[in-house]
Amino acid sequence: MCGCWIVAAMDMPSTDWATDESLVASLPGARVLIDWFGFCPHFHDATLERFELSDGNATLSIRTFRMTSATDKEGFYVLDRHALVTLRLAGVTGLKLEGEAGSIISELMIRRVPVTPDRSHWQSCTGPTEGDIEVAFETAVGLYGVIYAKELAFELSPVPSTRTT
Repeated sequence: MCGCWIVAAMDMPSTDWATDESLVASLPGARVLIDWFGFCPHFHDATLERFELSDGNATLSIRTFRMTSATDKEGFYVLDRHALVTLRLAGVTGLKLEGEAGSIISELMIRRVPVTPDRSHWQSCTGPTEGDIEVAFETAVGLYGVIYAKELAFELSPVPSTRTT
């Protein structure tokens, strides 16, 4: 299996599609994720804690939470359901990343690649193909990009809040 990585300064087009929530719900570990948050999360303001590439696979660990509509006495939204969500991508077929290593995610989107993309920039391998899973994440600060893989699974570990009052 080809491990094709592109990590360079390049034009990173903004994402013009949304998460396929029915796809997410069908993936291993997603039911726990959706039950924990009460919906399919978009990871807004989550922190990318770990990003690892190894043997054609990728792991993203994201520290996240649920923002409620309630506010505290200082006027901040109450955050609950803090968790470390790990995305395990098996059979990575390509990736494009830009920015600094640390990242605060503005949105993370997941879908199946609808058609085989132009392969002219995948010089060392065939790159992603129709049906691969695409995980794209935009950032408020730091690293952003897209990862393509054959499989995706989720793990969730509750963690204590980091906010002190």
